[in-house]
Amino acid sequence: MLKPQDILVLLKLHTWQKAEWTYTELAKSLYMSASEVHAALQRSAAAGLYATESRQVRNQPLLEFLIHGIRYAFFARPGALSRGMPTAHSAAPLKSQVVSNPNDIYVWADRHGTVKGQAIAPLYKSVPEAAKQDQELYEMLCLVDAIRVGRIRERQLATQVLEQRLMAS
Repeated sequence: MLKPQDILVLLKLHTWQKAEWTYTELAKSLYMSASEVHAALQRSAAAGLYATESRQVRNQPLLEFLIHGIRYAFFARPGALSRGMPTAHSAAPLKSQVVSNPNDIYVWADRHGTVKGQAIAPLYKSVPEAAKQDQELYEMLCLVDAIRVGRIRERQLATQVLEQRLMAS
């Protein structure tokens, strides 16, 4: 059975432009242990989202899961006001496309955050730190969060952008 951190690992692999990588490198970039990364890729392969032989993310199945399953399997509910990093439609790439009420800002709680909004739980505890180091990963995670917590319009926009990004490679 998939775990939320598996999606983090797959998205990082998708955004990484490295032909050769090690579990240690990948783990370090995600603030996880190498054994967690290895287990995540084993589960992802069993679910058909990762090809072990080629060490490649299977983009079409991943896209289908993100569009149709993530909001049910790894749902998130907005919580209390908190300071943190913007996510979902409150961050790029959707922020410029969605006009929203200032009270509908979503954040990952982070003590160094500069934005106040409703806290939502990231897919994994290390998401904010990993996202600070990789803008493309950050945007992909925000798109996933827009599907997890967004209204219909936000989910549709996030789906379109995810499809463009995942199917472009």
